[in-house]
Amino acid sequence: MTNIHRPVIVGVDGSPAAFGAVRWAADAAVHHGQPLRITHALGVPGPLQETFDDQGLVLETAVEARRWCPGLPVTTSTWHGQPEQVLGEQSRQADLVVVGSGGHGGFHALVAGSVGVHLAGVAHCPVLVVHHAERWAGPESVLPSHRPVVVGADGSLGGHQALELAFREASARKVPLVAVRAWQSPPTRLARRTDPARVAADLDADLEPLRAKDPAVQLIARVVHGAPVRALLDEARDALMLVLGGSAQAGFGGPRLGPVTAHVLEHADIPVLVARHG
Repeated sequence: MTNIHRPVIVGVDGSPAAFGAVRWAADAAVHHGQPLRITHALGVPGPLQETFDDQGLVLETAVEARRWCPGLPVTTSTWHGQPEQVLGEQSRQADLVVVGSGGHGGFHALVAGSVGVHLAGVAHCPVLVVHHAERWAGPESVLPSHRPVVVGADGSLGGHQALELAFREASARKVPLVAVRAWQSPPTRLARRTDPARVAADLDADLEPLRAKDPAVQLIARVVHGAPVRALLDEARDALMLVLGGSAQAGFGGPRLGPVTAHVLEHADIPVLVARHG
């Protein structure tokens, strides 16, 4: 059972993308029965510490979050430090961290996207990167709450973590779960051939333990021939969100995401939820 005291944390910076991310974060908090914490990092150099300076942004955003979701417990915090540093540290006590990525290009979009990619590789909890989040900044925008959750289920440890996380989302939101496993033809005649029927059987076996957890969740297994990144992006084109494993690899300057997760985060148009790595 999820600990009720672990909040959904969303990073804000005053941009429309961040405001849209708050709507997704509030929605997630309601579905999972968690409190919401709205956090702003001032981006100034120096030691990481909470401050009571410049609280206006988070307080105004909290008012809107409470208006969208009456009864939702909402707290705020403002910190000295860079966004990825602040949110990475706060992820130790979080159920989920949400960040928005702008979709109109330019320096701000690049920075917002890089924060999400960095957090997905180092966070201590799942990270939801809301691409083109400015689409949901306005109160008239309706979140795609009835679309299916799509998950990349490649049979790895990260894939199993993603399956568990995706099932949790589908169960809480009462939507179908589509599990996608991609397979490719061998590059040479001498390479061992992939048996699509065996791939499908393996995927069904991975889904079987989930069926008993909540029989009301519709589980759909989809085996796709092709490169994993393209297969996942195509299958998730009309999804509520795409869920991926967060297994990190050692890299220069610290952990980095595996190639499939990193490429999907770079090219996706829909929200991408990355499971906790490790």
